[in-house]
Amino acid sequence: MDLQQLRYFVAVAQFGSFTRAASELDVAQPSLWRQTKALEENLGVALFERFGRRVRLTSSGSLLLPQAEQLLSRAEKFLVMGRELSVGRAGLVTIACAYPHIPKFLMPLIGGFRREHPQVHVALHELSELPRTEALVLGEVDFLTSLVQADPNLVGKQLGEARIIVVTSDDHPWRHRKKILVSDLANVPVVTGGPLSLSRRLLEPTLRELGLGLDIVHESVNISTTVSMARAGLGVGIVGDDIIQSNADSTWPVLCDERGPIMTPIWMYWSARRALAPPAELFVRHIRNAR
Repeated sequence: MDLQQLRYFVAVAQFGSFTRAASELDVAQPSLWRQTKALEENLGVALFERFGRRVRLTSSGSLLLPQAEQLLSRAEKFLVMGRELSVGRAGLVTIACAYPHIPKFLMPLIGGFRREHPQVHVALHELSELPRTEALVLGEVDFLTSLVQADPNLVGKQLGEARIIVVTSDDHPWRHRKKILVSDLANVPVVTGGPLSLSRRLLEPTLRELGLGLDIVHESVNISTTVSMARAGLGVGIVGDDIIQSNADSTWPVLCDERGPIMTPIWMYWSARRALAPPAELFVRHIRNAR
């Protein structure tokens, strides 16, 4: 087993397709497939199963994915630090985040920071779900994105808000509605993320209040798989709007309860107890000045 095999595993899990993963990684699909199969043989378990033209994680694959992501993030931090030191640049900022947060919340922030401080490298540790806040306390990363935290060990700033939306096929009667009530989901087939996903964490309290259970026909850590299945009509997709590109063709109904849209602030946090390195201090200043 090597790091390349782990990268291929995580990419296929993220994109739900060997073809798409090979394209994104700029490698030949047969090579990616062989390396993934070699990893499965080393581990002694199947990581993926076919679902039409796509693939999805097996139960073993779902359990191993977070471990692979953590190993890769630690290896990336080790390699980047070594490269920076080798050329006399000791500037490194590490951010753990759920990968849907990158385009909407992080890219504008990081882009502005890099223009001001091109000598500082920003390493993103992309995860399939919200990162653990313990990673800050233990010094594993400098920053992370999260929901609101009432923790005296953390300090942070709100980056924006994420709403829960309903993705459907084009011919579904809900496709062009402005909003969908949680109560409308009764007896409707649903595809969504796992129990720790943003959509499930926000939706569960309302479901408990209503005494309502979801008819979940598929759950996946791969958000693109969830959206694809919903678009194919296999169920309505319940996802966060931070994963959908903003354009007229991708305006979806907002999921609401009696109080209004189901949404949550997304925050960037850093440690209030641990001294930050100079590059991280620069990033804190940039976060606080950002609009």
